[in-house]
Amino acid sequence: MTERDGTRETAGARAETAEEACRTLVHLLYTRRRDWEPMSSAPDGRGQLKRSLLIADYARRSLSLPPERKTVLDRLVVESFLPPDPAKPWQGVPTATEAVTAADIGIVVVIREELEAVLEVFGLDDGLFDTGPGGQRFYSTEVPSRHRPDRPLSVVVTAAARAGNVEVAAPTRALVERCAPEAVFLLGTAAGVKGKVRLGDVVATHSVHYYEPGRLASPDVWQPRPAYGQGTDAYGYGLYYYNPRRTGFDRSVAQFLRGLPRHLLPEGVEPAHVPEVHSTNVTIASGENVLRDGKFLKGLRERFDNTICAADMEAFGFVRAVGERRWLIFRGISDYGDARQWDNWKFLSSAFAALCVRDFLRTYYFPPGSETY
Repeated sequence: MTERDGTRETAGARAETAEEACRTLVHLLYTRRRDWEPMSSAPDGRGQLKRSLLIADYARRSLSLPPERKTVLDRLVVESFLPPDPAKPWQGVPTATEAVTAADIGIVVVIREELEAVLEVFGLDDGLFDTGPGGQRFYSTEVPSRHRPDRPLSVVVTAAARAGNVEVAAPTRALVERCAPEAVFLLGTAAGVKGKVRLGDVVATHSVHYYEPGRLASPDVWQPRPAYGQGTDAYGYGLYYYNPRRTGFDRSVAQFLRGLPRHLLPEGVEPAHVPEVHSTNVTIASGENVLRDGKFLKGLRERFDNTICAADMEAFGFVRAVGERRWLIFRGISDYGDARQWDNWKFLSSAFAALCVRDFLRTYYFPPGSETY
C-alpha cells in the first residue's frame, strides 16, 4: 500500500479495498494455475469453472482501479494462463509502489528548497506520494493543456537528493523507468551571469555546455574539451514560441507572492515583482564545481559561448540519463556564482521556475500527437 491508498472502516474492522481483493484474486490465479488445467488433478474436477469465477470476480472488482494499477494486474491475469516457468519463480503481486505509473511529464529537482517550491506551486501534499527503491518519492498531479483539451497532462515529480551530474543520473533513470514520461524537465536553481540575468529570472533551455572535460597537455597546460547536450527538436516542443507575456504568467506570479509569508521574500522583492523568462538562444553551463569566485562563469561565456547565461551542477548528467526522450531545463537564478548567497532566493527562484513550467505546460507545450505539433 502507498501513502495514498485509502481504506474504509466497517463495524470497527477495516474493509478490504478493491485493490486488495484484486491482488488476492490474481495471487490465486497465478500460483494455482496447475489446478485450472482441463486434465488437472483437482479433487472436484472443476478447475476451469473455478478459474472462470475468479476471473469474473476480478473483472468486476478491477473496474474501480486506477488505470496504471489495472494494467499491471491484467498482465498477471493473462500470464496465469501460461505454464509455470521454473526459471521465473513467483515474486508476488507488485504493490502500487512497485508498479509502473505512466506519466506525460516527469520533473526532477535536487535540493530541498527546490522540492518545497514545486510542491507549493503545483498544490501537492508532501505527505501524499508513492515510494520507490531507496526511499525515492514520486508525487503525482495533473495540468490542463491547451493543445490537448480532451485530457490533462499527468505530471510526476521526484527529487535527486544529492547535487552533481553523477548523482542526478540514477534518480532520473528511476523516474524514466518507473513512469515512462514523454518528456522530462530538470527544475530548480542556478547561478547566473551578472548583467545578463537578474536574481529570480528563469532560464528555460534545451542547450547544455559541459565544461569539465579536457586534456592535460603538460603539468601546467590544461586544454578544455567541453561536451554538449542539445535537444533534438529545434522548436523545443513549443518553447521557441513560448511568450509568458501573453499567458498570464505575471498574474500567477503575483498570486503566488501574495500568498507567501513576508519572511520568505528576499529583501527588496515586492508583490509586484515579475521575473523575466529567458528562453531564446540561451545555454546553461554545467560542471562539478560550486561557483563562488564571481569570475569563472563570466569567463566561460567569454571564452566558449556567449549564449551561456547560467550554470548548475546537474544539467549534463540529467540529459545523459534521460536518453532519447524529450527534455527541457528550467532554472531560476538564485545567485551570481560569487561569495554572496541569498538563502531565500533558493526557494523563490525555484518557485518562479516551477510557475514557468506550469504556465508553459498549460499554454505552449506541444504533447506528442497534438494537432499543433
